[in-house]
Amino acid sequence: MNCSFLQNTRFQVAIYDNRLEITSPGGLMPGVTIERMKEGYSKIRNRALAHSFLYMNLIEAWGSGIPRLMKVMRNYGLAELEFVDMGIALRINLYRGKAKTDQATDKEKQLLKLISEQAKLSQSKMAAILGWKLSSVKYYIGKLQDKGIVERKESSQKGELQIVADVK
Repeated sequence: MNCSFLQNTRFQVAIYDNRLEITSPGGLMPGVTIERMKEGYSKIRNRALAHSFLYMNLIEAWGSGIPRLMKVMRNYGLAELEFVDMGIALRINLYRGKAKTDQATDKEKQLLKLISEQAKLSQSKMAAILGWKLSSVKYYIGKLQDKGIVERKESSQKGELQIVADVK
């Protein structure tokens, strides 16, 4: 809601290897500081847009977005948001996290042990052996793939899982 449409510039999103940069033209409103924004302070520049977003349930309240985003970033172990006041624009940098390939939960370790012993098992057979629901097996395989610990060779139907990283 900070973007100024009076300037002849555009809202920009830039994606780099290590970060996502969001640049909003218009700079900070008078009385708004980065520290106050982090605490949930809000001053609306585009009232019609804000009311439209509220009506469509795209936002829930004024000023709650930045603190909620900061909390989510913290919960995922990501670097704190970086705010850059450029005078005529505001830039927010979101830095990419590093995969924690050396750590696995107890459930992930159980699944990894089974994969190391019987890589060609179907997911339903893994669920039966572990006493889990099929959805749990799929969920934890997905987490292990996201962490770069496990890769699937060939198709998901006839392929096998391969452990490609060491874990603790």
